[in-house]
Amino acid sequence: MAQAHIHQNASLYVGDLSPDVTEAMLFDVFKAVGPVLSIRVCRDAISRKSLGYAYVNFQNPNDAERAKETLNYHQIKGKNIRIMWVQRDPSLRKAGNGNIFIKNLHPSIDSQTLYDTFSQFGNILSCKLEPSKGYGYVHFETEEAAKVAVERVNGMLLKSLLVYVGQFVRANVRRQELDSKKTQEFTDVFIRDMKADITEEELRDFLKKQVGGDKDPIESVFLDHDKQHNRPWAIVNFVEHQIAVDVIEKLSGKTDTDIKKDDVPLYVVRHRTKFERQLGNKKIAKRTNNYSPSNLYVKNLDESINDQTLREAFSRFGEISSAKVMLDNKTPPQSKGFGFVDFKEVDSANKAIAEMSGFLLGSKPLYVNVAQPREVRRATLEIQYASRAGPRGVQPQVPGYGFPPQQVYPPPFFGAPAPGYFNVPGRAMIPPKGWPAGPGFPGAPIQGGPPGGLRGAGVPPGGRGGRGAPQQPGRGVGGRGPAPGRGAPKAAAGPPGAFFGQPPVDVKASPAPSDLISQLGRLGPQEQKNFLGEKLFNQITTIDSERAAKITGMLLEMDTAETISLLEGPRDNLVLKVNEAIEVLKAHEATGQ
Repeated sequence: MAQAHIHQNASLYVGDLSPDVTEAMLFDVFKAVGPVLSIRVCRDAISRKSLGYAYVNFQNPNDAERAKETLNYHQIKGKNIRIMWVQRDPSLRKAGNGNIFIKNLHPSIDSQTLYDTFSQFGNILSCKLEPSKGYGYVHFETEEAAKVAVERVNGMLLKSLLVYVGQFVRANVRRQELDSKKTQEFTDVFIRDMKADITEEELRDFLKKQVGGDKDPIESVFLDHDKQHNRPWAIVNFVEHQIAVDVIEKLSGKTDTDIKKDDVPLYVVRHRTKFERQLGNKKIAKRTNNYSPSNLYVKNLDESINDQTLREAFSRFGEISSAKVMLDNKTPPQSKGFGFVDFKEVDSANKAIAEMSGFLLGSKPLYVNVAQPREVRRATLEIQYASRAGPRGVQPQVPGYGFPPQQVYPPPFFGAPAPGYFNVPGRAMIPPKGWPAGPGFPGAPIQGGPPGGLRGAGVPPGGRGGRGAPQQPGRGVGGRGPAPGRGAPKAAAGPPGAFFGQPPVDVKASPAPSDLISQLGRLGPQEQKNFLGEKLFNQITTIDSERAAKITGMLLEMDTAETISLLEGPRDNLVLKVNEAIEVLKAHEATGQ
């Protein structure tokens, strides 16, 4: 109980959870220890999928201490959970002090065994094992305990295997050190785009001529052919690092050599290991599939705007990581009219989008939005274009018939309402004055009415007064009745929202705003986005659970009114939209392959 006085908040972090673990399951496990105040499983804001960890708050710190000791590595849904104290200060977690790395572990070693092995050296904050990969991490409370563990266990036999134990070094630091070492010491060179019939002897002779000198500069040559593209490639190992550097500088991109393929320049670079190539491919895939909402795309820039001007214009919204105006390849370089601003905080980016969209910078109004990879932007636009056409056999929604004009770009920022709409606390989303109301919103005219959604008194069949003209106040049905006050009843004014040529609509009988709209009216912009995303995801999962997260993100790019109509309308409309999204994703995947 040595830590009870330290962790008075009685809050525990529970990690390594199975994706289908819920708060109720965790409550059933932890309630046996003592009274539980709250449990929260952290989930993705859009897909609502579990992130694999949760927070459990006890009433009594002693109960939290006992839960950590008795339930650590307890199995739930086939996975051993990992419990540690909640660290309020993120710098303590990120510093890495007292954290050690163990590799070459026997497959039979589990998290509990690893914990028991190292607990003799000091108090352990966290112990994590990757059994399928044979390595793990142990985080001690003090750095001294970690040093003792490294000295005592490194090189020892654990279940017949010699284990390595060392101080934990973050992946980016290791990668930088490795890249620096390879860049300074490499001797292997990769060569591609050579003529199809080249031989190893011919390649050797060519490289010797390029290097010159009496000594043979080549240690070894490996020549092979890429059968898919019908082109040879080679890895050449030179005797010295400087010779390899000179060969790359001299031959890379050359088109006037004897060994090159027709009209294709030689490709000569430092040979990268398989791990480096896979890492590069992962980075490309990550840039394609994930994009940060704090990185903004700024378009319609004036020719006079440079990096410094762009940074100064956006700096009032928060700290900026980078600001860049894209230039062409001309001499001197000229602005392409767009650039990027990357904020450190998402809130700062949202403020910049709200205030800088349409802002006059120089002589041009700016267009500001979240930056998206080309593939994601293309897929989103295809979905939006397809949504404009509507379901098969149904006429598209035409501006002026109760629907706002559609736009073909995403909403201004994550959590923002549809373009032109604003929020009133406690009420549904309301269009601005003079803008036709969207479907499902208060004040929306009946679909199928005349353009413009005009309002006037109801005219029963056979009424006079011209085509679509309202009755004159105080007149009867035929327009010739006695005036008010002469014994005849006054003509009842038509209820708001009635159209000319249509029977009057009973206001009392008109349906009230739906529960969904009422709930949205009580939420802020970001909560509205999350709420709609959760509703969409739950319905899309029943149609295509594998792609539900991606499809939800794509459909959320539509206007809020369209999203609401999908949720409240016939299920066939949603199924059609999902199928269109699946086709776009399949086409995108086929293009990527």
